Amino acid sequence: MGECVVEELKELIHTAKELYRTGLVRGTSGNVSVRDPESPGRMWITPSAIPYDEITVEDLVQVDLESGTPVRGSRKPSSETPMHRAIYRLRSDVRAVVHTHSTYATMFACAGEEIPAVHYLIAEIGDRVPVADYAVYGSEELARNAVEALRRAGANGALLKNHGVIAVGESLSKAYVRAEIIETVAQLAFGAKMIGRWELLTPEQLEETRKNFGSYFAAREDR
Repeated sequence: MGECVVEELKELIHTAKELYRTGLVRGTSGNVSVRDPESPGRMWITPSAIPYDEITVEDLVQVDLESGTPVRGSRKPSSETPMHRAIYRLRSDVRAVVHTHSTYATMFACAGEEIPAVHYLIAEIGDRVPVADYAVYGSEELARNAVEALRRAGANGALLKNHGVIAVGESLSKAYVRAEIIETVAQLAFGAKMIGRWELLTPEQLEETRKNFGSYFAAREDR
């Protein structure tokens, strides 16, 4: 295993623990994966049913993207392995996937309601956070629905109806930040709805924001 792979796996563990520390996941819910930097046809994913604060690099599982067969690691891979595989296979730009059950975003998912552009941060996700049709967790159908929701909206994140959230990125840090953003904007949208109204940003306003995001997120990744 090359040095770049080892470093990527350490970051995967760090990301998983940050999701738990910040409350974006609870218990053993959710999962994180990264495309293998040396073997793009494979990914590394967190194991099933192991608490985040106990996960080590040795617990991670390498999975072949085409067959879904575990290649390295002794643990059982996450039940959402099919969804992660489908995203990597259909989105060559994606290097990392974060799946959470964060509270406010999942409330929108349970209502089957997309998160609208109530705040400029959503520009990092798309013009909105779309909702993928419901399917049983861990199923190939859910994988297809998730990929279709991302494709349809041209988005970097989506809600899984009656389930949770996915966020994708060109790196683990990007995918993590996007999962944070989805939860933050969900909280703001919920609050605006409780007040009784919201003012939505236009696609033009969001595009203007994206032009300013490049330097901000580049600086954050360099930290």
